[in-house]
Amino acid sequence: MKAGFVALALALLASACGESRPRRSVLLVTLDTTRADALGCYGSKPAVTPQLDALAAEGVCFLNARTVTPATLPAHASMLTGLYPVRHRVRDNGLNALPRAATSVAELAQSHGLQTAAFVSAAVLDRAFGLDQGFVTYTQPPRESDVVGQTGYTSVRADETAAAARDWLTKLDGDADFFLWVHFFDPHRPWVADPRFLERAGGNPYLAEVAATDAAVGTLIETLRTSGRLATTTVLVVGDHGEGLGEHGEDAHAWCVYDSTMRVPFLLRRFDGQRKSERASLAVTVADVAPTLLDALALPQLEGVDGMSLWNPIDGERGVYFESYYAYLHYGMAPLVGWADERGKLIHTSVPELYDIATDPGETRNRLPEDAAAAQERLVRIREVLARPTLEAGEDVTADAELLRSVQSLGYAASGSVDAFPDPLESSSRPSPHSQVLQLRSCDAAEVLFTIGRIADAAKAFERIVADNPRNSFALEYLGHCRFRLGDWPGARESFERALEHGPERAAILRALGFVLQRLGDKDAARTRWTRSAELDPRDTETLQFLLQDALELGDAAAEARWRAALRAAAKR
Repeated sequence: MKAGFVALALALLASACGESRPRRSVLLVTLDTTRADALGCYGSKPAVTPQLDALAAEGVCFLNARTVTPATLPAHASMLTGLYPVRHRVRDNGLNALPRAATSVAELAQSHGLQTAAFVSAAVLDRAFGLDQGFVTYTQPPRESDVVGQTGYTSVRADETAAAARDWLTKLDGDADFFLWVHFFDPHRPWVADPRFLERAGGNPYLAEVAATDAAVGTLIETLRTSGRLATTTVLVVGDHGEGLGEHGEDAHAWCVYDSTMRVPFLLRRFDGQRKSERASLAVTVADVAPTLLDALALPQLEGVDGMSLWNPIDGERGVYFESYYAYLHYGMAPLVGWADERGKLIHTSVPELYDIATDPGETRNRLPEDAAAAQERLVRIREVLARPTLEAGEDVTADAELLRSVQSLGYAASGSVDAFPDPLESSSRPSPHSQVLQLRSCDAAEVLFTIGRIADAAKAFERIVADNPRNSFALEYLGHCRFRLGDWPGARESFERALEHGPERAAILRALGFVLQRLGDKDAARTRWTRSAELDPRDTETLQFLLQDALELGDAAAEARWRAALRAAAKR
């Protein structure tokens, strides 16, 4: 049953009985890869975000906000549903879609007659991943074919996304209320900063991209202001995760769950001007976005969610849950899970960590085992979250290799089918990602060698990584491609098979393995791998052509008919 079904049914009944909703609209702006301290209102020097700082001055600036996981897709799923990833089941980018059993803010808004639209700037939020639920308009970058190690055009600049959203706003009927979500991707690597923003940022390319995003936000606010809609529109701005920028040895994000990637900006400007210039220290999470927006829109709350509404001030203390399965899925390391509140932060993994954030904001001194009681208290909170009911499983997004390649070209390891996730509180013999940052950086360096065509050097680098960590499916897959390029068919076979053993089942690996097996003369095994690849990815015409040729060579009329039909279907997708 969909989360919040009862609340939705009651809302529809109230509407049918003639109860009216006051004029309310919402603009949700999500800032990809944006650290809280990149904004002037959070202390950035130089201050490059005058538009966002002005919003903060007109509303609430939440000083202690965290994401649920340092990955774009699951963080946004939590924003729109109010559920933690363990409950909505979207645990990584490109792995599976948000289940249709979820109820999103957009669905509730649409059911009450609001106009709904989303403008997203990167393929990682493609509609195939399920976040389009409830949005009548869902605008995204075009999908582009890609191969491992090359870059595709799978994101658009903030000014382009803002222009499309402004065009939608200007075409709205004058009496229409709306829920508009706009996602900006510019602060994500690679940074290609406009010179004028680079100058404003003192030569810092990351801050320059944040500045470009700030300018785009300003154009949205100005459109609302000049149209007179700002008087009835609440604006909520939130980051999906931060960026390591070298802290704790992490340059980007997803490996670790330190606050360099977990702390995010969270700004709420109420349409009615209440809570102006407030700076709130309450621990909040991006899962609070959904209930807060429902209050902003005067819509009924969803029941049984993890987030809570921040519309009005809240007294007392509170803690929030977070996790990361990225290194578990792709590098054979232990999961990360944690709990943070105003007093401290627990990171549970194979080597647990506990920090006093108030006195040690850089998370440099692990207080375990000397403060085991504080850790145990937070473990209880984590167990409570893990015990809550989850949604029915969503669709695996392995049936679109083109989309997964687009996600991969943005710098994310493309995922595949995963049957189950381990309980993060179970003891693990796998290393903590936090203790393996040098290995993770080595993976990045080896990938660069592959990308620039130094295949033999990349192979040696990946071989060293795999020798240290035989479960590293990311390195194993790349090592397979290296050996494939070098003509080492037995070595490529071993690498691809081990990648499938230790990581997600992915059509791309199966396709490559099938080709290697064919070269080795094992046509039966090749056929088996290609058939499974085609099941996972029915759009991949290359694999279907392999299977058709195999059927023709065998004289298997039934198989020939099957793969010809599959090719015709793929051409229509």
